[in-house]
Amino acid sequence: MINCRKLNSGKWLLMIFFGIIFIYSISIISLAQEEEKEESTVNLSSNSVVYDKGTDKMVFTGNVQITQDDIVLTAMEAEFDVDKKVGQINGNIKMIQSDITITGEFLEAFLNDKRYVFSEKVKLIQARKGEEEEEDNIIWDCNNLEIFTDTKNITASENVKILKKDYNITTDKAVYNEALDKIDLTGRVRIEEANGRWISGDNAVFYVETERLEVQGNVESGINLD
Repeated sequence: MINCRKLNSGKWLLMIFFGIIFIYSISIISLAQEEEKEESTVNLSSNSVVYDKGTDKMVFTGNVQITQDDIVLTAMEAEFDVDKKVGQINGNIKMIQSDITITGEFLEAFLNDKRYVFSEKVKLIQARKGEEEEEDNIIWDCNNLEIFTDTKNITASENVKILKKDYNITTDKAVYNEALDKIDLTGRVRIEEANGRWISGDNAVFYVETERLEVQGNVESGINLD
């Protein structure tokens, strides 16, 4: 005959085992959620703030500082929609993230997406070092610039100018992929070198580390002779 006590004991052991697994899983999920919440924390400070409960908006004025992860952003004024986590920022805007510094006149910040959209007189400096540790910064000038601070991917448009050591690049639009370390250039692309050589076309890809260039569509080039 089957021992009922053994069966009941086995059932209780199974229940206890799965109960422990369930509690452990819940603990892991809770910990992950807490870590995610901590990572998305944004801190703001300023000389003064006005909060309108009716519109759920906060207006920070004077010496505004915003920090999110490794980002430090300063400005004169910032208005935030608290519910949507979207901010309109202006006045002496400067954002620093490790090797990147961006300045501009206006900025729309989408905090949940870690997406920042700059406009008017935008300048971005990517601090880089060459093979012999010499300075090899990349300087971007444009009218509009979007950056995702978690990936450091960049999209620049309108009167885009990119300077890198011996290269002077102009184009309508430039998209930088941090993971691939390349810039896709679109529309009236022209690349000039310090030695006088130049090349232009409809589209191009510039591989930053190797300085390899691929140009397509209505390609023209000029070479200075000695």
